[in-house]
Amino acid sequence: MRAVRGAAMESAGQGDDRGQGATAGLLRSPVSAAVFTMLLWAATTIVVRYLRHDIPPIGLSFWRTFSAFLIVLPFAARPLLRQWDVVRRHLRILALLALLLWVGGNALLFLALQYTIAINAAVINSVEPVFIMLLAALLFGDRLSRRQAVGVALSLAGVLALISAGSIDRLLGLEFNRGDLIVTCAYVSWGLYAVLLRKLPHGLDHRVTLLVLLGFGAAFLLPVWLLEAFIARPMPATAVTVLTVVALAALPCALATMLWNHAIARLGAIRAGQYLHLIPAFTVLLAIAFLGEVPGAHHIGGIVLIAGGLYLASPR
Repeated sequence: MRAVRGAAMESAGQGDDRGQGATAGLLRSPVSAAVFTMLLWAATTIVVRYLRHDIPPIGLSFWRTFSAFLIVLPFAARPLLRQWDVVRRHLRILALLALLLWVGGNALLFLALQYTIAINAAVINSVEPVFIMLLAALLFGDRLSRRQAVGVALSLAGVLALISAGSIDRLLGLEFNRGDLIVTCAYVSWGLYAVLLRKLPHGLDHRVTLLVLLGFGAAFLLPVWLLEAFIARPMPATAVTVLTVVALAALPCALATMLWNHAIARLGAIRAGQYLHLIPAFTVLLAIAFLGEVPGAHHIGGIVLIAGGLYLASPR
């Protein structure tokens, strides 16, 4: 699912017309690209949650990332050779971004979906733009107005309402759903990834960026997957597993990442980040339709608080 998140930078997806070459038809529009990306990421949450008993989370994360690397490789090999000197000079930041994205973000999300329902994960995701603004202010001194600060506090209150299921006693007793806590950590990691994207060099081909991030991600996930396979759950070699890995690698991993980088480059970080709010809407609809999940009062309350906070925190 979650793939690449909104970032406070303009170069993640190569801010020239080459970013449009990765899409066709309506997807050449950055708005269409962003909306389609949100739908793919929402669908990923549903698939991972649905198959949680059949496919181990880290195994799915590793094989999806590695398969996406193999899919992108033919398209990015030549640009990588041309820009190898640029990549070599920025290996540290690329490695850190990959760690935050694929391990701290995607792998943690897949793990969280073993314990929490898809609607919870989606609603918590709504606060990610606030994480991005807050981290940008802390790390790079981006100014946060009083109005935005109030919005941040309100949205975080919405997250607390969700993960505590609306219970003050549960909140005070810190008896949170472990999945909700893990997914919140995943979204913080994605937010940090998004903020640090500004450290990438301008002019780095979007295909090269994607390939290198996927390569580092697969390398980081490999030992974690081996540990899971030997100690907890091995990856089953079934038709369902293969089809799931290939589908998630090609669509929400490789394609959505490229489309999202394109949207960020064309719309800018803050505008593109607002489209993340579509994920809860898509996920709730898909969860009700395919998983039989039913939203509760604490979901509605959390959504209202988060939406109000995001409205206040959005730039004017």
